[in-house]
Amino acid sequence: MSWLAVTSFRDNDRHFVWNHPDYLSAIIYDRGLATRLHELTARAFDHKENRMFGGLAYMMNGQIWFALWGDYLVIRIGNESASRLVEGDSHARLFDLNGKTVKGWVMIATDALGEDEDLQNYIDMEMFFSNTLPPKTAK
Repeated sequence: MSWLAVTSFRDNDRHFVWNHPDYLSAIIYDRGLATRLHELTARAFDHKENRMFGGLAYMMNGQIWFALWGDYLVIRIGNESASRLVEGDSHARLFDLNGKTVKGWVMIATDALGEDEDLQNYIDMEMFFSNTLPPKTAK
C-alpha cells in the first residue's frame, strides 16, 4: 500500500493524503490542529488516531471521541447539548455527513480554535459526554 502526501498550494497547514489507486479515499485535515489535539489529549488519556470518513478520528474504548474533518473539529456531545451549542455558537453546526445529519455530533469551524483554551473547552465538552458511554464490545 503506497501513500502520497501533498501539501495544499492554498494553505500549508492542510494535509491531503490519498491511497493509490483509489482516489476516493482522500483525507483532508488541518495538520497543525491535529498536532495540537494530540498534544492536549495524549497526556489525558490513551487513544488511537485512525484515518476514516475522509478525516482523522480519535478513538477510545472502540468509539470515536472526536475527529478532524476538512476545516472542522467534530465532537460528540449528545442531542440536547448539540442543539444548545449550535444555537449559541456561530462557529458550530450539526454534523452533516454527505447530506445526512448525524444526531448528537457537532462540527466546530477551525477558525474558532485559535487558542488552546478554546480547543480545550470543546474537547472537555466531548469528553464529559463520552465518559458517560459504555465501552463498545467486540463483535
